Amino acid sequence: MPDTQDKPAYSAGFRDRIFDKDPFPLALWYPAVGEETPVRHMGVASKVARNAEFALGGPFPLVIISHGSEGHRFVHFWLAEHLARRGYIVAAPQHEGDNYIDAGDARSLTIIERRPFEVSQALDLILAREDIAPHIDQGRITALGHSAGGATVLKLAGWQFDAGEWQRYCEINHESDRVICEFVPGDHDLNRLAGSHGAPIVPARDGRISAIIAIAPAFGVAATPAGFEGVDIPMLVIEADTDEVLLHDVNAARFRELLRGRARFVRVKGAGHYSFLPPCTEYIAQNFPHLCRDFGRERHQIHDSVKQLVAHFLDRVHAG
Repeated sequence: MPDTQDKPAYSAGFRDRIFDKDPFPLALWYPAVGEETPVRHMGVASKVARNAEFALGGPFPLVIISHGSEGHRFVHFWLAEHLARRGYIVAAPQHEGDNYIDAGDARSLTIIERRPFEVSQALDLILAREDIAPHIDQGRITALGHSAGGATVLKLAGWQFDAGEWQRYCEINHESDRVICEFVPGDHDLNRLAGSHGAPIVPARDGRISAIIAIAPAFGVAATPAGFEGVDIPMLVIEADTDEVLLHDVNAARFRELLRGRARFVRVKGAGHYSFLPPCTEYIAQNFPHLCRDFGRERHQIHDSVKQLVAHFLDRVHAG
């Protein structure tokens, strides 16, 4: 079982763009041997053992991360490094059309459908790599996501996202919830989904995933009791104490209502929606101050709480 004590068991190995021809950029952190040296992820300083050899002691559990809307593959490097040092492999693809360089499809039905497919495709590619796959315990794969990524991993767990409910919600709440309703699907979209799936839903279950962690998940407006029938893998949902982006009643509270008894819910004190992003650089603070807003605790303290919650959950569900 991975070591979750204060003293890390391994170095944090790191590789970026691991495929010869990327369908999308993907970063990999893993238990390694070798000295960690300074590195910067989007301007934030850290330390990793770049391109180091995998440590002995595997195969190791895998955590695959889906970043939030308009994010990037390094958003959760602070968590990925922590897990790698404790015996987990962490893979983070960068979603096409919904990242910091290209956000042309952000918060649209296109992304609702594409994101889970990309996570599954990333799994396919990683598990086909002869230099990586033998180190992965394919029976212990967790999907973790933040915001739109949280919705992504819930779909991978079996949630049938109801685009009809999304449309009905936004017919009434378009002006008061622009984050969710800016790109609400039209009737032609619902008809296309119904033609493909028998209902206006987005099914995306990946049976290889044995647990999920959803952090401040979005699109609770598309969640229904029927959509969560049969979702029975271990789930951890981490909520922001003060989510200034997603309306609580139709996101965190909605998921709590539907998953009561099937998922563990934890509300992180002092956290806002963006508190799960990296520490802010001076550039980010000056140009994107909303990304730096926390609510009563320092970001590193919030990150420490998340690290402990995630590591404890993973060790419990993937023990052995």
